[in-house]
Amino acid sequence: MSSATRTILVTGFEPFGGEAVNASWEAARKLDGWRLGEFAAVARLLPCAYDASVKELVGAIETLRPEAILMTGQAAQRAVVCVERFARNLDDAALPDNLGHLRKAVAIAEGAPERLEAAAPVKAIAGAIREAGIPARVSRSAGGFVCNHLYFGALQYLRDTGRATPAVFVHLPATPGQTPPASSSRRLGSADAAKALRAAAAALVDVRAKAA
Repeated sequence: MSSATRTILVTGFEPFGGEAVNASWEAARKLDGWRLGEFAAVARLLPCAYDASVKELVGAIETLRPEAILMTGQAAQRAVVCVERFARNLDDAALPDNLGHLRKAVAIAEGAPERLEAAAPVKAIAGAIREAGIPARVSRSAGGFVCNHLYFGALQYLRDTGRATPAVFVHLPATPGQTPPASSSRRLGSADAAKALRAAAAALVDVRAKAA
């Protein structure tokens, strides 16, 4: 990657809950090396574990110095792509993460706000995904599991370090081949999910270009 290239960091999670794949990584990895003008996407796989996911994301930010950050996760109960507006300062899940940590009604960061808002225009991003032909909406809840924890940690890190990097979290439905419990009957194939992420990344790049 040349010195003139500007990086878009795209992340997905490893499988969890006994599944062999995670819809987020199946889509995110398809963006690795994707280019849009002077921007190029770099995909990173994150552990499905509370603190470890934030640690690895921060490490990737420090190493890559991305111009935009697109985090993705799987939400099998949802029928459409969801662009998350907020990250809550709360871990509250029924199942443990992949390291066996079970957290119920626990604050992520003491003294921090109850929620942090996306550092990106979520309505424009959801609109760009719909324009690409993929159903999408803005969501006001990223849940209480590792996805929300990562999102809150990312937004808090960007705020505390004074970075103006546009960052957003996008939840993807399960893929047709997955069998997660209580999942929506509506699925999204990895090719279409990657198409949605490219549209989201392009919208993030547009934000960055206008700020330059």
